[in-house]
Amino acid sequence: MDITLVIAALKSRCSSFGNRVAGAAEFTSLPEKSVLPTPAAFVIPMDDDAQPNKSDSGYLQEITDIIAVVVAIDNTPDERGQTAIYSIKALRAELWAALLGWEPDSAHGHISYIGGHLLRMDRARLFYQFEFSAVTEIDISDTWQGQTLAALPAFTKLHIDVDAIDPHDPNVGATGPDGKKEAVLDISIPQ
Repeated sequence: MDITLVIAALKSRCSSFGNRVAGAAEFTSLPEKSVLPTPAAFVIPMDDDAQPNKSDSGYLQEITDIIAVVVAIDNTPDERGQTAIYSIKALRAELWAALLGWEPDSAHGHISYIGGHLLRMDRARLFYQFEFSAVTEIDISDTWQGQTLAALPAFTKLHIDVDAIDPHDPNVGATGPDGKKEAVLDISIPQ
């Protein structure tokens, strides 16, 4: 899932964050490097959970893309986090209203909520992570086989040479084709 689409959605739909929404590759460096005023949100790509291939003759595999929205909240009024954690419920409701049921692109289904948990707290900020998912599929066009098939020329003509032989013909000592074409067939395939 393209996190830039999620970032744009949060910027336009979540008034609590204003324009304080950014992307990140991971949470680990956020507390030291995030300089956005609070409350702020950071969209982080998480896992993609793949199901087994569903097709016996091609390729069809369901993938669940997971993203995290880490919110940073001011924790200075109460170093224990009681005041900051109280605001989580309101921010969660705002995130739900912005993301749940939305299809971020034509490849993904609607976004669903997975859950949330406290990530980190210090004297200045509290970081809380909300996780969301959307399902997409890998099909034959995404695979090596699909790319190879797509590179083949168009199938426009079928040519058949028939070399028939009667295996019970007493004049022929061995069975099998004799090298004589008894029939030729050309079929044009309309495009």
